[in-house]
Amino acid sequence: MSPISKNSARKIDDCIQPTESGKLESGKFGFVREKGTKFHEGIDIKSFLKGKNKIPTDTVHAFMDGEVVYVNASESASSYGCYVVLKHEYFLTLYAHLASIDVTVGKNVKAGEKLGILGTTSNCAKIPNERAHVHFEIDFQIGDGASFGKWYGANYGDKNAHGGYNGLNLIGIDPILCIEKIIKGTKLIDLLIDEREAMTIQIVSTFIPQFVHQYAPLVARAVDLKKPVKGWKIEFTWFGLPKKWTPIDAVDAKAPKLKLISYRKSLRPNALLRDVLKEEKGVVAIGSRIISVLKKMGFDVL
Repeated sequence: MSPISKNSARKIDDCIQPTESGKLESGKFGFVREKGTKFHEGIDIKSFLKGKNKIPTDTVHAFMDGEVVYVNASESASSYGCYVVLKHEYFLTLYAHLASIDVTVGKNVKAGEKLGILGTTSNCAKIPNERAHVHFEIDFQIGDGASFGKWYGANYGDKNAHGGYNGLNLIGIDPILCIEKIIKGTKLIDLLIDEREAMTIQIVSTFIPQFVHQYAPLVARAVDLKKPVKGWKIEFTWFGLPKKWTPIDAVDAKAPKLKLISYRKSLRPNALLRDVLKEEKGVVAIGSRIISVLKKMGFDVL
């Protein structure tokens, strides 16, 4: 059984597949690659079983009960290679670089149920058999298919092959910090709520994005989501995930459409590196990644 399974007894560190550098942390979440400058969205879990010609034969299993909402069976269509996305109550799990896939969209799977075979597929640099792995993410979906599709078309111009399950529309949270707590029954939405905010912004807009409907527990107080609001105060993690939404009932007519309210100094270095914040001539402001997140959600921002 793959170590992805919720029922696995293996320790996480024993399962991590490092990059060519050989450093264990390079297979983990965060700024772990290229001397701490390249971000890795999930964790890489290595192969334990090899067949003929040292080709991996490990099976990959669902981490939790869920529904198969997306399957990409074309290696050339994504840097993830062949991948599967499962939907759970308040989050998604993603399993990438698979050699083969044994499930179809719409199938309900149980924790530990086989999804496919671990592999080396990717449309980027070839992954050698000795570093075969499954890239595993625990994700939140940013925009719906329409709002993300509009953003994708404006920025890339070509066809979005993966709809709302394109990796650019998913933001991962550190699986290693979550797995043990999820197994013990903690809801991931609560883990996100407990994350420290790196910054808080204010946006003046009557728009209510699908994200707010989808992740209603992140709204700070009761609000009728069928009626317009005046705007939002939104808290973000250092890696760009919106974690708390506070509706604004009234705004000053002279208030800018978008502004930075505050940021946490202790998280500023990573937030700057992740483009959640930017700094010009000593002035800290909202970074390009946050602008992209808002646009993916459907907000009209410059």
